[in-house]
Amino acid sequence: MSTPSLAPASAPFLTQADFDDAVARAGQAAALYYDGETQTLTDADYDDLVERIAATATANPTWANDDSEAILGSVAAGASAGGDVTHPDRMLSLGKISPDTAGEDTNKAEAAALVVKAPSGVVVEPKMDGLAIRVEYVEGRLFLAATRGDGMTGENVTEQVRRGVEGLPLTLSERFTGEVRGEVYMTEAQFAQAQVLRAERGGKPFVNPRNATAGCLRKSGAENAMPLSFAAYDLTSTLTSHHDRMSEAEGLGLGTARATVTARGLDLAPVTEAQGAVDLITAIEALRPTLGFDIDGAVVKADHDIDRGALGEGSRTPHWAIAYKYPPQQGTSRILDIEVRTGRTGRISLRARIEPVFVGGTTITYASVHNPSWITEQGIGVGSAVLVERRGDVIPRIEAPLDPAANEGIATWVAPEACPTCGETWDKTSLLWRCHTPSCSVVGRITYFASRDCMDVEGLGESIATALVEADLVTSIADLYDLTLAQWATLPVGDTGRHLGTRVLGETVARKIMSNLEASKAQPFNRVITALGIRMTGRSVGRWLASAHPTMDRLRAASIEDIASIERLGAIKATYIVNGLAAMSTVIDRLAAAGVNMGTEPVADDSPKPLAGKSVVISGAVPAGYKNRTEAQEAIEAAGGKASGSVSKTTSYLVTDETTTSKAKKAASLGVPVIDPADFAALLRGEIA
Repeated sequence: MSTPSLAPASAPFLTQADFDDAVARAGQAAALYYDGETQTLTDADYDDLVERIAATATANPTWANDDSEAILGSVAAGASAGGDVTHPDRMLSLGKISPDTAGEDTNKAEAAALVVKAPSGVVVEPKMDGLAIRVEYVEGRLFLAATRGDGMTGENVTEQVRRGVEGLPLTLSERFTGEVRGEVYMTEAQFAQAQVLRAERGGKPFVNPRNATAGCLRKSGAENAMPLSFAAYDLTSTLTSHHDRMSEAEGLGLGTARATVTARGLDLAPVTEAQGAVDLITAIEALRPTLGFDIDGAVVKADHDIDRGALGEGSRTPHWAIAYKYPPQQGTSRILDIEVRTGRTGRISLRARIEPVFVGGTTITYASVHNPSWITEQGIGVGSAVLVERRGDVIPRIEAPLDPAANEGIATWVAPEACPTCGETWDKTSLLWRCHTPSCSVVGRITYFASRDCMDVEGLGESIATALVEADLVTSIADLYDLTLAQWATLPVGDTGRHLGTRVLGETVARKIMSNLEASKAQPFNRVITALGIRMTGRSVGRWLASAHPTMDRLRAASIEDIASIERLGAIKATYIVNGLAAMSTVIDRLAAAGVNMGTEPVADDSPKPLAGKSVVISGAVPAGYKNRTEAQEAIEAAGGKASGSVSKTTSYLVTDETTTSKAKKAASLGVPVIDPADFAALLRGEIA
C-alpha cells in the first residue's frame, strides 16, 4: 500500500472558470472562519471543495495560482496566508483519510497501515478541532506564540496567549528552552462562557467553538479575551519517542492531546500491530460524544524519530503521519417551524423542525436552537437556510445561518413573551429565559420545595437542583429522599479544568444537605402542602388547607366543593388544588413513605386562644426569634389568629417598626393598633389588648 497523500480521488473541475470559482469560495470560507461569526460551508463541504481543487491543480498545473496554493497549503478553513513570524521548521498539514470513500473499516485499516512502515510502532491521538500554534519558551517562560499560518510563516499571537490559555502556562514547572506545537481550542463549557461574555460586550454570537477560537486568538484587545484551552502534540526534546516527549510535556505542566482521552481511562501507548491502531481509532471515536470539546478525527503517527526520518516528508504533508477523519457532524437544511417549550430546568427550550438532512449517520428532522437573543441577532426565521450540527448522541443543533444571500427576504422569528405552559411572562435576565412557576419544571419544583418558606433545606438551591436534574438523578421531589451519600458526594457540579474530570459536590457538603433533608421531614404540614408547588397554592393557602383538613388523607379525600367552601378560596382555586393533588398522588405517597410529615388529627383543646378572632398583619422586619415571615404567621395561626398580608378595617393589629410605609399609614388612618416587633411574643400570649 502506498503512503497516503493529501491528493484525493475526487473528480477535478472541467473548466478553469469552475476551478477559479471554487478557489474563491474556499478563500471566502477561510477568511470568514477567523471572524468567528459567519460560516458559509460545513467542514465536510470545505474539505470536499479543497480535495477537488487539489485534484484539478494536479491534472491542470497551469491553472494553479497563488490563491489556490494558499488554499492547498491550509489545514482547514482556519488556515491563513501567513504572517510576520517565520517558523524555523515547517508546520505541516496532515494527509487525510475519510470513511466515505471505501467504507469506514477499510479506511481505518488504511490509516493503521502506517504501522507496517514504522517498525518501532505508532501512536494514535485525538485530532483536536482547533487552531494550530507554535510556542517558544526560554528558561521556562513563554517568549513567543505564532499561528501556523501557511506553514512557513504565521501571525504573532503572543499578546493574546498571555491573556491566559488553560494548558499553556506562562511559566513552566522547569527551566525548559525550546518550542511546543499544539492546538488551541474551546471546550463546550468555555464556549458557553464565551457566548455570555460576547453578549455582555455587545458582540454578535460566535458560530461554534472552532470559529470562536480562531477569531479571538487572532484579535488583540481585552474585548476579545475569551476562555481557551491548549493541547500539545509535539515539543523539542532530546527524547526520540513521541510518547516519551508527551510525558515530558505533561511533566512541564502543558496540556496534551493524548491527556484529553487518557484521563478517561484509554491507554494510548504505542502499538506495533495495525489492528491495535484500528482499535484505538475506534475507541477515541466512541469517547467523542462525552469529551466536552470537538475532535474531528484521530491522528496516527510513527512514534520513533528513526522511523519518521526514514519515511520522510512531502511538500505539504509528512509521510510518517496520517489523519483519519471521523464522519462529518454537520449538514445544511432549511427551517420549517420553530417550537417553544419549557425545559425540565425551567429554561426556554427552542426546537426547529427542519427539512430532513443526513448528518452523523442518521436523518435529522428536528434540531435545537440556542436562545431567542441568538435568533434575533442572526436574523433567523422560518425558511432560513442553516448549518445543522450533530455531536455523537447529543441532540442536533442549529449552529449558524448560511450565507446571508441564501436567507434574503426572510422575516426574523420572534419568541413569545410568556411561558406556553403557565402563561407567566418569561424572566429575561439571562440569555436563556426562565419560567419560575414551580409546576413548569423539575428544577423549579425542587428549588421551590427546598426553599426557606417551604421545607427549608439549606444548601439545596437552584444550581444544585439543576445539577441533580442534568445528572438524571432526580425527576420528582420525592427522589431527593432516596439519594445515597455516594450519589450526593459524586454529583457533578462543574469543570475542574484541564479536562481531567469534573468537580463534584463532595462528602462534606453532601452530608449537610442530607442532614437538612432529614430535618425537613418534620416541617409543619402546611409547609408540606405549600412545598408540593400546586398551582393556585402558596404559603397562605397552605395554612388554610392544613387548618381545614389537618391530614393529607383528609385533604386528598376532599372534593372541589369542600375546598371551595374554605374562606377566600372558591371554585377555581379548589379545582386546581384537587386536580393537582390527584396528579401528584404517586409523589405524595413516596414522600409519606420517606417519613415526611403528612399531618395529624388535632387534639381536642377547649382552652381559649389568645388571638382567636383576631387578624394580624406583619410588615417590615420579622419579629426576633423567627427565621422568616412564614414562621411568624404560623405562630399567629397557632394562637388562634388569622395571618393576613394586607391592612383593612377588619385588621386587629399591624406588627411593624416602620411609620412611613403604605401599610403603616393605612393602619393609622383606620385606627388599627400598631405593635412593635419586640412585643410580638407578648401579643401571642394575649398580653396586649
